[in-house]
Amino acid sequence: MFVKTRCPVCGNEIYHDISLSALEHLQFEGEKQACRYVIENIEVKDSLPEEELVGNILQGLQKIIHDGIEIEVLIKILQENYGVTETCCMDLIERIRLDLDMYCPDRKRLYFAEPEEPGSYAKKTAFYLAFDSFSAYLICI
Repeated sequence: MFVKTRCPVCGNEIYHDISLSALEHLQFEGEKQACRYVIENIEVKDSLPEEELVGNILQGLQKIIHDGIEIEVLIKILQENYGVTETCCMDLIERIRLDLDMYCPDRKRLYFAEPEEPGSYAKKTAFYLAFDSFSAYLICI
């Protein structure tokens, strides 16, 4: 599961992929049952800056994100498929929204500011050819 922390050196937000193992103890009192959990081990498997985590998530969501996707659906996908904790979901969705040039007028759905083909969020890239007497350059913007 991913949790967000702030780097003490540079101050940037970093996401840690942690693994948590716990023991469940059941206690019975008559017909009532109670559970108690004891944490055995916490391990940090990986650490990623927000930009890299969002990039990895966007690669996996390329076929899923569409114009009008519900924020609740996106939260469930982030939690179930990427192990993002609930408290981190809205921060990541905000970053995804900014990266994909989306807006959220009703606070329930995300819409593309400039819709592309249905089911695609490829960013527009303009290609310009610059010629001079000695060479040709291809410039991507």
